[in-house]
Amino acid sequence: MPTLANGFIDIDMKIIVRGSGLGQRRCERAIGQLKQAGFMQVTQPRGRSDEGRYFGCRAIRIITSSLFEWLGLGPMLRREQARALETLRRKARKANRKFADFMRRVTSGFKFRPAFAPGGRATEQRVIEWNQTWAVHVRAGLDPREAQRRTNEALGYPSVYSPGQKQ
Repeated sequence: MPTLANGFIDIDMKIIVRGSGLGQRRCERAIGQLKQAGFMQVTQPRGRSDEGRYFGCRAIRIITSSLFEWLGLGPMLRREQARALETLRRKARKANRKFADFMRRVTSGFKFRPAFAPGGRATEQRVIEWNQTWAVHVRAGLDPREAQRRTNEALGYPSVYSPGQKQ
């Protein structure tokens, strides 16, 4: 969640569990499934203590635009992103700061790997195509594993391929 003073503040798993109404273990499984499907990117940042030891910080989870496209909500997402951008620009003006300086804290230091498609090239369009094909099979009543196998067969991927996993 964006703030003027600290850039983004994180939402921990307790807030996700409370807000979703699901149990913690179910939320963890859902996040894993979203990541495996290429709908979420997860990064585990690490810090270094004064003694030189590394420690893990909270995971950073980003829902990709491909989930919204798959759900048919792409135009709505783009409209809301434009509104949010204008709101942040207004906040930066009100705080008498340049927008780029205002957002620098938010964007510095975190790099995310895109979902990998077979062949090593990161292509979001291929992930969207895979997810749409898989969804057609699942809606037709196939179990997820069989839908995955048929999707990979139709698109020419290895039988165990799933978006978001490096092959």
